[in-house]
Amino acid sequence: MLRRLRSCAGILLIEAVVAAAALALVIVGASQALLIANRMAATSRILTAARSVVQRNIDTALTTTFTQASTPAILATTGANGSVWDDDGGADNIVQISVQDNNTAVVASGVLTRTVVALANADNAVVLQVTFSLTYTYRGRTDTVSMTTIRARDD
Repeated sequence: MLRRLRSCAGILLIEAVVAAAALALVIVGASQALLIANRMAATSRILTAARSVVQRNIDTALTTTFTQASTPAILATTGANGSVWDDDGGADNIVQISVQDNNTAVVASGVLTRTVVALANADNAVVLQVTFSLTYTYRGRTDTVSMTTIRARDD
């Protein structure tokens, strides 16, 4: 009986080493998966913030008063290529998309372009096509978010 126990004694050490190696592989794989998931979540947060900036400007273009006597700056016609629109009022033509640390660290910023062109129509009414495009770079990748709407005069 004692002889049989001695022949199995070395197998426990090998099993422990194999189990430790397997556990290390699982931990490394899980850590990598969590890091990738965190990067994807951060990229999605920046994309959502960029969409919010563009949507806010589209909403402003749709809700501002636009009459024959008053054309707001946001609805002033531009060329086909548009013009840079200073959304945040910083006079630097850069829009801050996301900031951290009590508004001290800019995570992502971009350039917002506004394009307003008159659309021809049978009634000769003033109908404008308004497009806002925000181009930004995050984690070495350039992306653009763009939205378009149509606006007519209120009167």
